[in-house]
Amino acid sequence: MKQPDCEGTGPGQNARPLAYAFVLTAVIFLAEVAGGFWTGSLALLSDAAHMAVDLAALGLGLFAAWATRLPPDKKRTFGYHRVEVLAALVNGIALWVVVGMLLLEAYERFRAPVPVERLNAMLLIAALGLLCNIVSGAIVYPSRKQSLNLRAVFLHVLSDALGSIGAIAAGLIMRLSGWWLADPLASVFICAIVLWASFNLVRDSIHILLEGAPSHLDIEEIRGAIGSIEGVVEVHDLHLWSLSSGAASISGHVVLAKGGDAKAVLKAGAKTLDARFGLKHVTLQIEQPD
Repeated sequence: MKQPDCEGTGPGQNARPLAYAFVLTAVIFLAEVAGGFWTGSLALLSDAAHMAVDLAALGLGLFAAWATRLPPDKKRTFGYHRVEVLAALVNGIALWVVVGMLLLEAYERFRAPVPVERLNAMLLIAALGLLCNIVSGAIVYPSRKQSLNLRAVFLHVLSDALGSIGAIAAGLIMRLSGWWLADPLASVFICAIVLWASFNLVRDSIHILLEGAPSHLDIEEIRGAIGSIEGVVEVHDLHLWSLSSGAASISGHVVLAKGGDAKAVLKAGAKTLDARFGLKHVTLQIEQPD
């Protein structure tokens, strides 16, 4: 049994939260770049570099939200659903490159601490960044489960907010004690947050690209559910994968019992897989008994 083509199998992408988050992130990025060079704060520049990658990720996210709506064609019969997965993978790898550069700079500042000028301005800019991140998070939070893209955006906003908190903490420590090592220390803290946020994205993206089974589904439980349908004696060559986040597909071979009703088995199989596991894109091939 073959369900309708995969057009529309993925979750509905909502580009509006991405667009709002893009604008707010752009504001924070410009403010932190200017503030980082003006005050000499590595913590602010670290957060600004993170923001730059976020802007690229949001841009990719907006493109992916558009691309996933494109219908399948003769060369791409599954459509463009995996654009969002590729966007998330590129985003995560780019974050790792930025983290490496920032950690190298932090190492140099640990060896030779650099005083940060205009601490009041640094604190004000970091506070502005935190405020914008809170607003962005509130916008994206309700949609975060719709796709890998929106989940990536929410993790970025969350890590940005924690980074702004780190920059504020560093500024307060330096203002009260003159301990300039707080600045590169905050940068390392921000880098750790970025690595944490990006690791799961890269892992999940690679899992989908390798046709891995969705983590929330148990293939043996599914096999048992199909096998328990009246008229089924065996289930084999069962494959479970995702075109993109939230767009799971399944195919398999079902061996009928002697005298079994193929149409009834196919109908029951589709109903069971949809009701119990939320699987709507189903391909089941009936095999007659020997």
